[in-house]
Amino acid sequence: MTPAAEPELYKDKIEVSLDGRQIFYLFFGGAVVACLVFVLGVMVGRRLEARAHVDRAAVTSTKKDPLAALDRLAEGKGELTYPAALRSASAPVADVDRALGAVIEPGPPVVAKPVDRAVDKAADKAAADKAAADKAAADKAAREKADKAAADKAAADKAAADKAAADKAKAAAAEPDRGADKDKGADKGVRARFTLQLSAFQDQGEAEAFLATVKKAGYAAYVVSAEVEGKGTFYRVRLGNYVTYDEAVAAKAEFERKVPKIAYVTRL
Repeated sequence: MTPAAEPELYKDKIEVSLDGRQIFYLFFGGAVVACLVFVLGVMVGRRLEARAHVDRAAVTSTKKDPLAALDRLAEGKGELTYPAALRSASAPVADVDRALGAVIEPGPPVVAKPVDRAVDKAADKAAADKAAADKAAADKAAREKADKAAADKAAADKAAADKAAADKAKAAAAEPDRGADKDKGADKGVRARFTLQLSAFQDQGEAEAFLATVKKAGYAAYVVSAEVEGKGTFYRVRLGNYVTYDEAVAAKAEFERKVPKIAYVTRL
């Protein structure tokens, strides 16, 4: 073996070849380690913050509790004792004040306000009585309003009924007796020769119904029956008896002007 070939024996050839799965595992493992480091840092930070809060709370409590303040002054001496200025009964008051001045902060005296239960009960009763009185007043006002409305309606209905009755009586007094012209020639002793025929029916019921409408209009109409050769019985609705044809025509014009029906002048 030649000397030039000896160094080749101690050389190692290193080749690194990673496929996709190995790369993913390396990345996932690094992410898990980073998350663990982050969680650990958060926990340590919270622990330190909680300890700081406890220390601040202890300092605050010593400002409010003299015994706690004395205990904190005695920390680090092996036992809980009061300051030396308080051990001697003959210690000046100024020394005691200096010993406790840094930890005791006098505050305003707290005066408890007495609770007067009787006053509270009286106030509640007064409020309940006022609410009941207000409700009773509102109910009374509502009843009075309803009674007034009913009385006004009754008065209005009575007034309307009285007015209608008065108008009807006035109209009846002013309406001429339209049946008076039924026989204008009777006072003269002359026989009537004309009349007004309003309609004719072969059914007596229809004739009676038509007669009722004419009488309702204020005219003294009547029904007469007559036999018509080859047609049977007819029921004729007629109005008035007149001596002359002119009287019958005048009555026809007046009737048709006041009643929406047609009349015919016919001989008796």
